[in-house]
Amino acid sequence: MRRYGLWIALFVSLSLNVFVVGALVGARLTGARLSPPAAAADQELRVRNPVGAAVRELSPEAQAAWRRQMPEFAATYGPRVREARRLARDTMRGFGREPFDPAAARADLARARALESEGRLEMDRRLVDFAATLSPEERARFGEALASPRPQRAQPRDRRERP
Repeated sequence: MRRYGLWIALFVSLSLNVFVVGALVGARLTGARLSPPAAAADQELRVRNPVGAAVRELSPEAQAAWRRQMPEFAATYGPRVREARRLARDTMRGFGREPFDPAAARADLARARALESEGRLEMDRRLVDFAATLSPEERARFGEALASPRPQRAQPRDRRERP
């Protein structure tokens, strides 16, 4: 009986090793990466969030003032923007369904853009109102930071240039 338990333990250990090695090899072959280091993650956040990068150019007091108003904005407009993105993705994924209805797809994309536009217009209003509270020097620095071109994001490895 004892020998039977040893064989079971050996089999479980072998299965686990095969699973772990297979997962590592599979991740390597598919180009999966572990989470980026903190500095790279911070740079990626700056690329995706030019407003956040511009706010970091301000004094700590001004940064705190900006951050105090953001939870209300995020609670109100965050769900709308996420819904817009979901609607746009779902619509585009539906391009392959038959029968394809171009009018419905255009209408869904228009609804998605309208939702997204609502959030953008509110953010623009908040940026202008916030800039009005800054000193002329900080307002100029904030405006320059917002107007600076965003660095190009690196293309994922699996996206290749098409001829």
